[in-house]
Amino acid sequence: MPSNAATHDIERALLAARDSQDKARRDLQKQWKGTVLVLKTNIPGNPKNTWYATVIQKLFSRLIEARFPVQHRRRHVSEAGETMVYAIDFDAELAKRDAVRLETEHPLGRFADLDVYQKKHQLTRDTLTLPPRPCFVCDRPAHACARAKTHSLDALRAHIENRTIEFLLEHLSQDAVRALEEELALHPKFGLVTARDSGCHTDMDATHFDAAIKALRPWLKTFLDVGNDLDNNLTKLRAFGKAAEKAMFEATGGVNTHKGAIFIFGAFLPFFMDGIRRQASLSTMIHTMKTWVQDATKHDFDHLDETASLTAGESIYLKYGLRGIRGEVASGFPSVMGWYPHKAYNDYQKLCAIISRLDDTTIIKRHNYTTLKETKAEVRAVLDKPFDMHLYQTLSTRLKEKGVSPGGSADLLALVLFLDRTRHLLAGV
Repeated sequence: MPSNAATHDIERALLAARDSQDKARRDLQKQWKGTVLVLKTNIPGNPKNTWYATVIQKLFSRLIEARFPVQHRRRHVSEAGETMVYAIDFDAELAKRDAVRLETEHPLGRFADLDVYQKKHQLTRDTLTLPPRPCFVCDRPAHACARAKTHSLDALRAHIENRTIEFLLEHLSQDAVRALEEELALHPKFGLVTARDSGCHTDMDATHFDAAIKALRPWLKTFLDVGNDLDNNLTKLRAFGKAAEKAMFEATGGVNTHKGAIFIFGAFLPFFMDGIRRQASLSTMIHTMKTWVQDATKHDFDHLDETASLTAGESIYLKYGLRGIRGEVASGFPSVMGWYPHKAYNDYQKLCAIISRLDDTTIIKRHNYTTLKETKAEVRAVLDKPFDMHLYQTLSTRLKEKGVSPGGSADLLALVLFLDRTRHLLAGV
């Protein structure tokens, strides 16, 4: 328990911080005579700047930017938490009603405050005859529970954190599913399977991929959940990956559609979830991940000379020293991080950027190392020019006819598409 003097200092700092927040709003109102919307997280007790408060703030910032025509924005961070002040070109009453819908209908809406001002006047639920805000935990009016101290401070904060975790597990796993679906939908895509055709494959089509993605959904959520307690759960991760592979093969009738993607997402998602909780940057999160993967896979290619029956990947390692997707992940995705997110590529260019950098062993399995080098060079030549869909389609058709199917690159594209949706939840974005 803090001393009375320490408590007084905290309260004084919070009052000063709130005054500073209000000043940020007033300063913007002097510049903008229209509607002003203020976003804050509603976190009882201290500290205010928790990881889950940051996540809620980021989620609602993106919702506001998507729903309202924002003309100006100001960010303010203090002991009282983070505040975003938006000048929006939108009717104030309609903005308030839309804000109340967000606060009411979004799974985390009870923990966000969206205040709307018209000139110097704040629009409230009372002025618009809207229902009062419900309690965080129950459905009684929030002010009634606060006055009666129905829920302890610790219970309220634990409830907010747990609800945030539940939201992230559900929605990030759905984002991973959508990334896999978007990768499948991209067409044309060299000899790879797409939603429109089977590429150069005779043993699989889009129905196999759709079935596999559906089967993988719960395992993607499991991978994320590992990140809620990395220290105690990482030992289970490879077993979870094997179980996910089994689910894929059962769904596809024995067809390998996503083995590489399972390894990528199985390694990435736990550390991504952990990175969100720690508010780490993307580069820091990947460094932590690759350190673990290096240790976990360091003996995967030991004693191959004593093995009677080698897999295709093991044979490629012995001949060329290439570790396939395991090596790519253990190195921190250099085929992606060498350009992402700095290049403003469309999805076709993203795939080309990966192909041009990755030693994709799926190409070697179907052809040889020479074909891999030639493919990388041809794709790089297209990528180095301003994007031309006709040029891309011509190369895609030629490589498809040649039987080139860069499956490892497709799996990494799915990771990039996932990051496009979610990396704003990490620090530094």
